[in-house]
Amino acid sequence: MELTKGAKLLIKTLEDHGFKAYAVGGFVRDNLLGKTLFDVDVTTSATPEQMLEVFKGFKVYLTGIKHGTITVNSLGEHIEVTTFRVDGSYKDNRHPDSVEFVSDLESDLARRDFTVNAMAFNGEELVDLYGGREDLKNRLIRAVGDPRKRFEEDALRILRGLRFASVLDFDIECETAVAMEEKAHLLKNVSVERLFTELSKLLVGRGVERVLTKYKKVIFEVIPELKLCDGFSQNTKFHSYDVYEHTVRSVALSEADKAVRWALLLHDIEKPSCYSVDGSGVGHFYGHQPKSAKTAVVILKRFKADNKLIKLCNDLIYLHDIKTEITRGEVKKLLNLYGVETLRKLALVKVGDGLAHAPEYADYRRSLAINFLNEVNDIVEKGECYLLKDLAVNGNDFKQLGFRGAEIKTALDNALSLVIKGEVLNEKSEILKRFER
Repeated sequence: MELTKGAKLLIKTLEDHGFKAYAVGGFVRDNLLGKTLFDVDVTTSATPEQMLEVFKGFKVYLTGIKHGTITVNSLGEHIEVTTFRVDGSYKDNRHPDSVEFVSDLESDLARRDFTVNAMAFNGEELVDLYGGREDLKNRLIRAVGDPRKRFEEDALRILRGLRFASVLDFDIECETAVAMEEKAHLLKNVSVERLFTELSKLLVGRGVERVLTKYKKVIFEVIPELKLCDGFSQNTKFHSYDVYEHTVRSVALSEADKAVRWALLLHDIEKPSCYSVDGSGVGHFYGHQPKSAKTAVVILKRFKADNKLIKLCNDLIYLHDIKTEITRGEVKKLLNLYGVETLRKLALVKVGDGLAHAPEYADYRRSLAINFLNEVNDIVEKGECYLLKDLAVNGNDFKQLGFRGAEIKTALDNALSLVIKGEVLNEKSEILKRFER
Protein backbone atom coordinates (compact mmCIF):
# COMPACT_ATOMS: atom_id res chain seq x y z
CA MET A 1 0.00 0.00 0.00
CA GLU A 2 1.38 3.39 -1.03
CA LEU A 3 0.58 6.90 0.10
CA THR A 4 0.32 9.66 -2.47
CA LYS A 5 3.30 12.01 -2.73
CA GLY A 6 1.29 14.83 -1.19
CA ALA A 7 0.17 12.67 1.73
CA LYS A 8 3.72 11.40 2.33
CA LEU A 9 5.03 14.95 2.53
CA LEU A 10 2.21 16.10 4.79
CA ILE A 11 2.54 13.18 7.21
CA LYS A 12 6.35 13.47 7.29
CA THR A 13 6.05 17.19 8.03
CA LEU A 14 3.78 16.50 11.00
CA GLU A 15 6.02 13.65 12.25
CA ASP A 16 9.12 15.86 11.94
CA HIS A 17 7.42 18.27 14.35
CA GLY A 18 6.76 15.50 16.87
CA PHE A 19 3.15 14.67 15.99
CA LYS A 20 1.48 11.44 14.93
CA ALA A 21 -0.30 11.43 11.59
CA TYR A 22 -2.08 8.81 9.49
CA ALA A 23 -4.09 8.49 6.30
CA VAL A 24 -7.50 7.23 7.35
CA GLY A 25 -10.89 6.09 6.08
CA GLY A 26 -11.75 5.47 2.43
CA PHE A 27 -8.20 5.90 1.14
CA VAL A 28 -6.94 3.06 3.33
CA ARG A 29 -9.97 0.88 2.64
CA ASP A 30 -9.83 1.22 -1.13
CA ASN A 31 -6.06 0.83 -1.30
CA LEU A 32 -6.34 -2.48 0.52
CA LEU A 33 -8.90 -3.43 -2.13
CA GLY A 34 -6.32 -2.71 -4.81
CA LYS A 35 -7.70 0.60 -6.01
CA THR A 36 -5.47 3.55 -6.84
CA LEU A 37 -6.79 6.72 -5.22
CA PHE A 38 -5.65 10.29 -4.89
CA ASP A 39 -8.22 11.64 -2.42
CA VAL A 40 -6.61 11.30 1.01
CA ASP A 41 -7.90 12.27 4.47
CA VAL A 42 -5.34 12.54 7.26
CA THR A 43 -5.84 12.46 11.01
CA THR A 44 -3.24 13.77 13.47
CA SER A 45 -2.44 14.33 17.13
CA ALA A 46 -1.72 18.00 16.35
CA THR A 47 -4.39 20.50 17.41
CA PRO A 48 -5.71 22.99 14.83
CA GLU A 49 -3.45 25.72 16.22
CA GLN A 50 -0.44 23.42 16.06
CA MET A 51 -1.31 22.40 12.49
CA LEU A 52 -1.41 26.04 11.41
CA GLU A 53 2.05 26.49 12.86
CA VAL A 54 3.40 23.32 11.22
CA PHE A 55 1.98 24.17 7.80
CA LYS A 56 3.13 27.78 7.62
CA GLY A 57 4.90 27.05 4.34
CA PHE A 58 1.82 25.44 2.76
CA LYS A 59 -1.37 26.90 1.33
CA VAL A 60 -3.96 26.25 4.05
CA TYR A 61 -7.77 26.57 3.96
CA LEU A 62 -9.76 26.82 7.21
CA THR A 63 -12.51 24.52 5.98
CA GLY A 64 -13.72 23.21 9.36
CA ILE A 65 -11.31 24.42 11.97
CA LYS A 66 -14.04 24.57 14.62
CA HIS A 67 -14.24 20.76 14.42
CA GLY A 68 -10.50 20.33 14.04
CA THR A 69 -10.26 20.21 10.24
CA ILE A 70 -8.15 22.21 7.85
CA THR A 71 -7.37 21.58 4.17
CA VAL A 72 -3.72 21.67 3.10
CA ASN A 73 -2.38 21.95 -0.44
CA SER A 74 0.48 19.47 -0.47
CA LEU A 75 2.22 19.11 -3.84
CA GLY A 76 -1.04 20.07 -5.55
CA GLU A 77 -3.17 17.64 -3.55
CA HIS A 78 -5.90 19.17 -1.38
CA ILE A 79 -5.81 17.02 1.75
CA GLU A 80 -8.18 17.36 4.71
CA VAL A 81 -6.31 17.08 8.01
CA THR A 82 -8.28 16.58 11.21
CA THR A 83 -7.17 16.44 14.83
CA PHE A 84 -7.76 13.15 16.68
CA ARG A 85 -11.13 13.66 18.34
CA VAL A 86 -14.05 12.10 20.12
CA ASP A 87 -17.62 13.24 19.59
CA GLY A 88 -19.97 14.51 22.27
CA SER A 89 -23.64 13.51 22.49
CA TYR A 90 -25.86 13.39 19.39
CA LYS A 91 -29.23 14.97 20.14
CA ASP A 92 -30.42 15.11 16.52
CA ASN A 93 -29.27 11.62 15.40
CA ARG A 94 -26.96 13.30 12.91
CA HIS A 95 -24.44 15.81 14.30
CA PRO A 96 -22.42 15.73 17.53
CA ASP A 97 -23.26 18.59 19.89
CA SER A 98 -19.56 19.00 20.55
CA VAL A 99 -16.17 17.49 19.75
CA GLU A 100 -13.20 16.98 22.05
CA PHE A 101 -9.66 16.85 20.71
CA VAL A 102 -7.60 13.93 22.01
CA SER A 103 -4.00 12.83 21.66
CA ASP A 104 -4.49 9.14 20.86
CA LEU A 105 -5.48 7.54 17.57
CA GLU A 106 -7.35 4.72 19.30
CA SER A 107 -10.06 7.06 20.63
CA ASP A 108 -10.45 8.65 17.20
CA LEU A 109 -10.92 5.33 15.41
CA ALA A 110 -13.47 4.19 18.00
CA ARG A 111 -15.94 6.89 16.89
CA ARG A 112 -15.95 5.85 13.21
CA ASP A 113 -18.82 4.13 11.45
CA PHE A 114 -17.65 0.81 9.98
CA THR A 115 -14.60 -1.36 10.56
CA VAL A 116 -13.51 -1.04 6.92
CA ASN A 117 -13.39 2.74 7.42
CA ALA A 118 -11.65 2.60 10.81
CA MET A 119 -8.13 1.75 9.69
CA ALA A 120 -5.16 4.13 9.59
CA PHE A 121 -1.86 4.04 7.69
CA ASN A 122 1.21 6.29 8.01
CA GLY A 123 3.27 4.82 5.19
CA GLU A 124 4.79 2.08 7.31
CA GLU A 125 2.28 0.90 9.91
CA LEU A 126 -1.35 -0.16 9.37
CA VAL A 127 -3.45 0.40 12.50
CA ASP A 128 -6.47 -1.91 12.45
CA LEU A 129 -8.11 -2.17 15.87
CA TYR A 130 -11.51 -3.50 14.79
CA GLY A 131 -10.72 -6.16 12.21
CA GLY A 132 -11.35 -4.00 9.18
CA ARG A 133 -8.80 -5.81 7.03
CA GLU A 134 -10.37 -9.17 7.85
CA ASP A 135 -13.83 -7.78 7.07
CA LEU A 136 -12.52 -6.56 3.71
CA LYS A 137 -11.19 -10.04 3.05
CA ASN A 138 -14.57 -11.53 4.02
CA ARG A 139 -16.45 -8.85 2.05
CA LEU A 140 -18.38 -7.69 5.11
CA ILE A 141 -19.73 -4.36 6.37
CA ARG A 142 -19.66 -4.27 10.18
CA ALA A 143 -20.27 -1.36 12.53
CA VAL A 144 -17.51 -0.27 14.90
CA GLY A 145 -18.60 -1.27 18.40
CA ASP A 146 -22.34 -1.27 19.16
CA PRO A 147 -24.20 -0.77 15.84
CA ARG A 148 -27.31 0.61 17.54
CA LYS A 149 -25.26 3.30 19.22
CA ARG A 150 -23.49 4.10 15.94
CA PHE A 151 -26.82 4.56 14.14
CA GLU A 152 -28.40 6.51 16.99
CA GLU A 153 -25.44 8.88 16.83
CA ASP A 154 -25.76 9.42 13.10
CA ALA A 155 -28.67 7.80 11.26
CA LEU A 156 -27.13 8.53 7.86
CA ARG A 157 -24.68 5.73 8.66
CA ILE A 158 -27.54 3.30 7.94
CA LEU A 159 -27.76 4.37 4.31
CA ARG A 160 -23.98 4.73 4.09
CA GLY A 161 -23.68 1.10 5.15
CA LEU A 162 -26.15 0.02 2.49
CA ARG A 163 -24.31 2.15 -0.06
CA PHE A 164 -20.97 0.51 0.81
CA ALA A 165 -22.60 -2.93 0.60
CA SER A 166 -23.96 -2.10 -2.85
CA VAL A 167 -20.89 -0.36 -4.30
CA LEU A 168 -18.38 -2.87 -2.89
CA ASP A 169 -20.79 -5.80 -3.39
CA PHE A 170 -20.33 -6.81 0.26
CA ASP A 171 -22.69 -8.46 2.75
CA ILE A 172 -23.67 -6.75 6.01
CA GLU A 173 -22.77 -8.40 9.31
CA CYS A 174 -25.85 -9.83 11.03
CA GLU A 175 -26.01 -7.62 14.14
CA THR A 176 -25.28 -4.52 12.05
CA ALA A 177 -28.08 -5.46 9.63
CA VAL A 178 -30.59 -5.98 12.46
CA ALA A 179 -29.67 -2.61 13.97
CA MET A 180 -30.11 -0.92 10.58
CA GLU A 181 -33.70 -2.09 10.39
CA GLU A 182 -34.41 -1.31 14.05
CA LYS A 183 -33.11 2.24 13.71
CA ALA A 184 -34.33 2.95 10.16
CA HIS A 185 -37.02 5.32 11.48
CA LEU A 186 -34.24 7.70 12.56
CA LEU A 187 -33.52 8.45 8.90
CA LYS A 188 -36.33 11.02 9.10
CA ASN A 189 -33.82 13.21 10.96
CA VAL A 190 -31.38 13.24 8.03
CA SER A 191 -31.48 15.94 5.37
CA VAL A 192 -33.13 14.85 2.12
CA GLU A 193 -30.08 15.98 0.16
CA ARG A 194 -27.83 13.55 2.04
CA LEU A 195 -30.37 10.74 1.65
CA PHE A 196 -30.53 11.38 -2.09
CA THR A 197 -26.74 11.34 -2.44
CA GLU A 198 -26.42 8.00 -0.67
CA LEU A 199 -29.36 6.46 -2.55
CA SER A 200 -27.93 7.59 -5.88
CA LYS A 201 -24.58 5.92 -5.13
CA LEU A 202 -26.34 2.82 -3.81
CA LEU A 203 -28.40 2.47 -7.00
CA VAL A 204 -25.39 2.27 -9.30
CA GLY A 205 -23.56 -0.29 -7.16
CA ARG A 206 -22.81 -3.86 -8.24
CA GLY A 207 -24.67 -5.29 -5.25
CA VAL A 208 -27.80 -3.21 -5.68
CA GLU A 209 -30.16 -6.18 -6.18
CA ARG A 210 -29.21 -7.80 -2.88
CA VAL A 211 -29.34 -4.51 -0.97
CA LEU A 212 -32.73 -3.42 -2.34
CA THR A 213 -34.13 -6.88 -1.66
CA LYS A 214 -32.60 -7.69 1.73
CA TYR A 215 -32.95 -4.23 3.24
CA LYS A 216 -36.22 -3.12 1.70
CA LYS A 217 -37.52 -2.06 5.11
CA VAL A 218 -34.86 0.66 5.17
CA ILE A 219 -35.58 1.62 1.55
CA PHE A 220 -39.31 1.92 2.30
CA GLU A 221 -38.46 4.23 5.20
CA VAL A 222 -37.02 6.79 2.78
CA ILE A 223 -39.31 6.03 -0.20
CA PRO A 224 -42.56 4.87 1.44
CA GLU A 225 -44.43 4.89 -1.89
CA LEU A 226 -42.51 1.75 -2.90
CA LYS A 227 -43.94 -0.30 -0.05
CA LEU A 228 -47.23 -0.97 -1.83
CA CYS A 229 -45.29 -2.63 -4.66
CA ASP A 230 -43.84 -5.24 -2.32
CA GLY A 231 -45.70 -8.55 -2.73
CA PHE A 232 -48.13 -7.07 -5.28
CA SER A 233 -48.76 -9.87 -7.80
CA GLN A 234 -49.02 -8.85 -11.47
CA ASN A 235 -51.16 -11.81 -12.62
CA THR A 236 -49.94 -11.80 -16.21
CA LYS A 237 -47.91 -14.25 -18.27
CA PHE A 238 -45.39 -11.52 -19.03
CA HIS A 239 -44.35 -11.24 -15.37
CA SER A 240 -43.16 -13.94 -13.00
CA TYR A 241 -42.24 -11.49 -10.20
CA ASP A 242 -44.29 -9.17 -8.04
CA VAL A 243 -44.04 -5.44 -8.75
CA TYR A 244 -41.22 -4.77 -6.28
CA GLU A 245 -39.22 -7.85 -7.32
CA HIS A 246 -39.57 -6.79 -10.96
CA THR A 247 -38.49 -3.26 -10.05
CA VAL A 248 -35.39 -4.45 -8.20
CA ARG A 249 -34.40 -6.84 -10.98
CA SER A 250 -34.86 -4.16 -13.63
CA VAL A 251 -32.54 -1.83 -11.71
CA ALA A 252 -29.89 -4.51 -11.27
CA LEU A 253 -30.06 -5.68 -14.89
CA SER A 254 -29.70 -2.20 -16.36
CA GLU A 255 -26.62 -0.14 -17.11
CA ALA A 256 -25.16 1.51 -13.99
CA ASP A 257 -26.35 4.99 -14.96
CA LYS A 258 -27.84 7.29 -12.32
CA ALA A 259 -30.83 8.49 -14.36
CA VAL A 260 -31.58 5.06 -15.81
CA ARG A 261 -31.58 3.41 -12.40
CA TRP A 262 -33.63 6.12 -10.70
CA ALA A 263 -36.18 5.85 -13.51
CA LEU A 264 -36.33 2.07 -13.16
CA LEU A 265 -36.63 2.24 -9.37
CA LEU A 266 -39.76 4.36 -9.80
CA HIS A 267 -41.09 3.27 -13.22
CA ASP A 268 -43.87 1.01 -11.92
CA ILE A 269 -44.50 2.68 -8.58
CA GLU A 270 -48.17 3.34 -9.37
CA LYS A 271 -48.96 -0.12 -10.71
CA PRO A 272 -50.81 -1.10 -7.50
CA SER A 273 -53.09 1.95 -7.79
CA CYS A 274 -53.82 1.21 -11.48
CA TYR A 275 -54.52 -2.51 -11.15
CA SER A 276 -57.54 -4.12 -12.73
CA VAL A 277 -58.49 -7.68 -13.69
CA ASP A 278 -60.22 -8.69 -16.91
CA GLY A 279 -62.80 -11.46 -17.33
CA SER A 280 -60.07 -14.06 -17.73
CA GLY A 281 -58.43 -13.12 -14.44
CA VAL A 282 -55.48 -11.43 -16.14
CA GLY A 283 -54.05 -8.36 -14.43
CA HIS A 284 -53.71 -4.99 -16.20
CA PHE A 285 -52.18 -1.67 -15.16
CA TYR A 286 -53.74 0.83 -17.55
CA GLY A 287 -52.39 4.35 -17.16
CA HIS A 288 -49.61 3.44 -14.73
CA GLN A 289 -46.95 5.07 -16.91
CA PRO A 290 -48.06 8.74 -16.65
CA LYS A 291 -49.18 8.24 -13.06
CA SER A 292 -45.85 6.68 -12.07
CA ALA A 293 -44.02 9.53 -13.83
CA LYS A 294 -46.01 12.07 -11.83
CA THR A 295 -45.28 10.29 -8.54
CA ALA A 296 -41.59 10.00 -9.45
CA VAL A 297 -41.44 13.77 -9.93
CA VAL A 298 -42.98 14.27 -6.48
CA ILE A 299 -40.44 11.90 -4.90
CA LEU A 300 -37.42 13.41 -6.68
CA LYS A 301 -38.53 16.94 -5.82
CA ARG A 302 -38.87 15.84 -2.21
CA PHE A 303 -35.22 14.73 -2.39
CA LYS A 304 -34.34 18.10 -3.98
CA ALA A 305 -32.88 16.36 -7.03
CA ASP A 306 -31.66 18.60 -9.82
CA ASN A 307 -34.17 19.69 -12.44
CA LYS A 308 -32.41 17.89 -15.29
CA LEU A 309 -32.67 14.53 -13.54
CA ILE A 310 -36.31 15.16 -12.61
CA LYS A 311 -37.23 16.01 -16.21
CA LEU A 312 -35.27 13.06 -17.57
CA CYS A 313 -36.84 10.56 -15.17
CA ASN A 314 -40.30 11.95 -15.87
CA ASP A 315 -39.83 11.42 -19.61
CA LEU A 316 -38.21 7.99 -19.24
CA ILE A 317 -40.98 6.68 -17.00
CA TYR A 318 -43.74 8.21 -19.13
CA LEU A 319 -42.23 6.54 -22.24
CA HIS A 320 -40.98 3.28 -20.76
CA ASP A 321 -43.74 1.13 -22.28
CA ILE A 322 -43.90 2.69 -25.76
CA LYS A 323 -43.59 0.32 -28.69
CA THR A 324 -40.16 0.39 -30.32
CA GLU A 325 -41.09 -1.65 -33.39
CA ILE A 326 -41.69 1.58 -35.27
CA THR A 327 -40.62 3.20 -38.53
CA ARG A 328 -37.44 5.22 -38.89
CA GLY A 329 -39.60 8.29 -39.34
CA GLU A 330 -41.36 7.62 -36.04
CA VAL A 331 -37.98 7.29 -34.30
CA LYS A 332 -37.00 10.67 -35.77
CA LYS A 333 -40.23 12.16 -34.47
CA LEU A 334 -39.35 10.94 -30.98
CA LEU A 335 -35.86 12.39 -31.39
CA ASN A 336 -37.46 15.70 -32.32
CA LEU A 337 -39.69 15.64 -29.24
CA TYR A 338 -37.29 14.27 -26.60
CA GLY A 339 -33.71 14.52 -27.87
CA VAL A 340 -30.85 12.07 -28.26
CA GLU A 341 -29.90 11.67 -24.58
CA THR A 342 -33.44 10.82 -23.50
CA LEU A 343 -33.94 8.24 -26.24
CA ARG A 344 -30.60 6.58 -25.62
CA LYS A 345 -31.37 6.31 -21.92
CA LEU A 346 -34.91 5.15 -22.75
CA ALA A 347 -33.42 2.22 -24.65
CA LEU A 348 -31.32 1.37 -21.58
CA VAL A 349 -34.41 1.61 -19.36
CA LYS A 350 -36.24 -0.75 -21.72
CA VAL A 351 -33.30 -3.19 -21.62
CA GLY A 352 -33.46 -3.39 -17.82
CA ASP A 353 -37.26 -3.48 -17.80
CA GLY A 354 -37.34 -6.15 -20.48
CA LEU A 355 -34.81 -8.43 -18.80
CA ALA A 356 -36.86 -8.31 -15.59
CA HIS A 357 -39.92 -9.79 -17.32
CA ALA A 358 -40.75 -13.50 -17.24
CA PRO A 359 -37.74 -15.47 -18.59
CA GLU A 360 -39.50 -16.58 -21.78
CA TYR A 361 -40.08 -12.94 -22.81
CA ALA A 362 -36.93 -11.30 -21.41
CA ASP A 363 -34.50 -11.81 -24.31
CA TYR A 364 -37.07 -10.76 -26.90
CA ARG A 365 -37.84 -7.53 -25.08
CA ARG A 366 -34.13 -6.83 -24.63
CA SER A 367 -33.52 -7.33 -28.35
CA LEU A 368 -36.30 -4.87 -29.22
CA ALA A 369 -34.70 -2.27 -26.97
CA ILE A 370 -31.23 -2.84 -28.47
CA ASN A 371 -32.65 -2.55 -32.00
CA PHE A 372 -34.27 0.75 -31.00
CA LEU A 373 -30.97 2.03 -29.56
CA ASN A 374 -29.14 1.03 -32.75
CA GLU A 375 -31.72 2.87 -34.85
CA VAL A 376 -31.32 6.03 -32.75
CA ASN A 377 -27.54 5.87 -32.98
CA ASP A 378 -27.63 5.24 -36.73
CA ILE A 379 -29.83 8.28 -37.35
CA VAL A 380 -27.55 10.47 -35.26
CA GLU A 381 -24.32 9.14 -36.77
CA LYS A 382 -25.59 9.65 -40.32
CA GLY A 383 -26.64 13.20 -39.51
CA GLU A 384 -30.20 12.65 -40.66
CA CYS A 385 -32.55 15.57 -40.15
CA TYR A 386 -35.03 15.52 -37.28
CA LEU A 387 -34.70 19.12 -36.00
CA LEU A 388 -35.58 22.45 -37.61
CA LYS A 389 -31.98 23.62 -37.32
CA ASP A 390 -30.90 20.75 -39.58
CA LEU A 391 -33.52 21.47 -42.24
CA ALA A 392 -32.06 22.47 -45.64
CA VAL A 393 -34.38 25.50 -45.79
CA ASN A 394 -35.03 28.41 -43.46
CA GLY A 395 -37.55 31.19 -42.98
CA ASN A 396 -36.00 33.43 -45.63
CA ASP A 397 -36.48 30.73 -48.25
CA PHE A 398 -40.19 30.68 -47.51
CA LYS A 399 -40.35 34.48 -47.54
CA GLN A 400 -39.09 34.38 -51.10
CA LEU A 401 -41.97 32.06 -51.92
CA GLY A 402 -44.40 34.65 -50.58
CA PHE A 403 -45.05 33.25 -47.10
CA ARG A 404 -45.61 35.81 -44.35
CA GLY A 405 -45.80 35.90 -40.53
CA ALA A 406 -47.13 32.72 -38.91
CA GLU A 407 -47.28 31.06 -42.33
CA ILE A 408 -43.48 30.77 -42.30
CA LYS A 409 -43.40 28.82 -39.01
CA THR A 410 -46.20 26.54 -40.21
CA ALA A 411 -44.37 25.91 -43.50
CA LEU A 412 -41.12 25.07 -41.70
CA ASP A 413 -42.93 22.65 -39.38
CA ASN A 414 -44.66 21.00 -42.33
CA ALA A 415 -41.39 20.75 -44.23
CA LEU A 416 -39.68 19.12 -41.27
CA SER A 417 -42.56 16.68 -40.94
CA LEU A 418 -42.23 15.69 -44.59
CA VAL A 419 -38.47 15.18 -44.24
CA ILE A 420 -38.87 13.13 -41.05
CA LYS A 421 -41.46 10.90 -42.73
CA GLY A 422 -39.15 10.44 -45.69
CA GLU A 423 -41.68 11.92 -48.12
CA VAL A 424 -39.17 14.48 -49.37
CA LEU A 425 -35.37 14.63 -49.36
CA ASN A 426 -33.71 17.17 -47.07
CA GLU A 427 -32.55 19.22 -50.03
CA LYS A 428 -33.46 22.86 -50.54
CA SER A 429 -34.77 22.54 -54.08
CA GLU A 430 -36.80 19.42 -53.30
CA ILE A 431 -38.44 20.97 -50.25
CA LEU A 432 -39.28 24.29 -51.90
CA LYS A 433 -40.88 22.50 -54.87
CA ARG A 434 -43.48 21.11 -52.47
CA PHE A 435 -44.36 24.59 -51.22
CA GLU A 436 -44.43 26.60 -54.43
CA ARG A 437 -47.57 28.70 -54.80
